Amino acid sequence: MILVWFLIFQHRLIITMKTFKPVFVLVFSVLVTFFSCRKDDVGTGTGNTASTGLNKSLMIQLVNEQRQKGCNCGSVYYHPTTTVVWNDQLESAAVAHAADMFKNNYFSHTGSDNSTPGDRIRNAGYNWVAYGENIAKGYTTEQAVMAAWIQSEEHCINIMNPTFTEFGAAKAGSYWVQEFGAR
Repeated sequence: MILVWFLIFQHRLIITMKTFKPVFVLVFSVLVTFFSCRKDDVGTGTGNTASTGLNKSLMIQLVNEQRQKGCNCGSVYYHPTTTVVWNDQLESAAVAHAADMFKNNYFSHTGSDNSTPGDRIRNAGYNWVAYGENIAKGYTTEQAVMAAWIQSEEHCINIMNPTFTEFGAAKAGSYWVQEFGAR
């Protein structure tokens, strides 16, 4: 079993230690990783990994399964909602940000060029009316990073937001990015 070290997410909204529950997230994520890790689940496995460093079909499946069953994001229950579809422009924005964080060894929603998620998404050609970005570092599988995002209130809200109709994601090294959008 691979021991995964987890980092606390940085987010535009302030996350207090009380709402993050780091011990629960660590235990839950290790269990998910241990019981669900298969060779094709990691970024170098099969399934459309050429440009994103992750398994696209698995990421789509995990996001839409969560949206279809609903969940609590913090203390607020989000009802099941519509599925999102993969968008290559959002994927391009995610690839660029994951690669930038990996190359420049930083972890932030602000790019090394001071770009915001909205800037990067628009620069990729996606004319959004709404967007959301999830980032993470240190996870080895799509299941582990999704489990951690669901345990983080603000990241969970992005996943469950019924306004979003499209998304793209990428992984570079141990850096993960999801970009959600609506136009």
